[in-house]
Amino acid sequence: MLKIYLKEKREIFEKYLQEKMTELKYPERLAESMIYSVMNGGKRLRPVLMYMIADIFNQDYSRIEDTAAALECIHSYSLVHDDLPAMDDDTYRRGKLTTHKKFDEATAILAGDALLTYAFYVISASEKIENSGKVNIIRILSDYSGINGMVGGQYVDMESENKEISFDTLKYIHSHKTGKLLKAAVELPLEALAIEGKQKEVLLEYSELIGIAFQIKDDLLDIEGDFEKTGKESSDEKNNKTTYPKLFGLEKTKEILNDYTEKAKQLIRENFENAEILVELADYISNRGE
Repeated sequence: MLKIYLKEKREIFEKYLQEKMTELKYPERLAESMIYSVMNGGKRLRPVLMYMIADIFNQDYSRIEDTAAALECIHSYSLVHDDLPAMDDDTYRRGKLTTHKKFDEATAILAGDALLTYAFYVISASEKIENSGKVNIIRILSDYSGINGMVGGQYVDMESENKEISFDTLKYIHSHKTGKLLKAAVELPLEALAIEGKQKEVLLEYSELIGIAFQIKDDLLDIEGDFEKTGKESSDEKNNKTTYPKLFGLEKTKEILNDYTEKAKQLIRENFENAEILVELADYISNRGE
């Protein structure tokens, strides 16, 4: 069921995203690099998660699709910059050349910059989001993508290369570098749909659990992953980064991953009767690449 759901929602979202990308015209090569960076595959986990939230509350996708497009632009920009020689220095992403290899480093930097700013344009110019809600959506998205979120986590991750770091620092990296945008994929539709109370609290806790599980799985895939399946070369060992397997070993790391996954599943089952799709998603995150 989940595979079919993911495929259907990904196709719906990518059709909409492609329409948004056609707005990018000039300079042509910069626009081409932005479109390449956004439309070069991927599972679209974050926007699909936003669709899941809309489905759980029986809401129309039109209320969240501009925010989903904006979030995916920010996620894509982060990958473009993450792949640069100054950071992970990767050649492939999703089995294709990274943006700076396909174009050049300067173009990749500017493409990332432009995708970040375009994301906020998409939200502020949207006719599908109530003006009263735009400020909070922009506040959440800018907070989770900036120094208090993804960028802060990425910086600490880079600063931690070739160093012994504490478990608390590793948890900070995971919860911010990856976890914040996954949390945004839950919190943003809740904000757009005006969902409050216990259900919101539960879903935000769920988002934090799967966010950490996602990054732990990434650590494992960096060691055990198959390029043919992941489309990405190993970089953690190359850059001598501290990871869960490095601190705890493979078997203990898999146990920790399982604990986060089970907690996320139990939380949903105890508080929702119509959200089994989120239970399946937790399993999918912990089993990807297998």
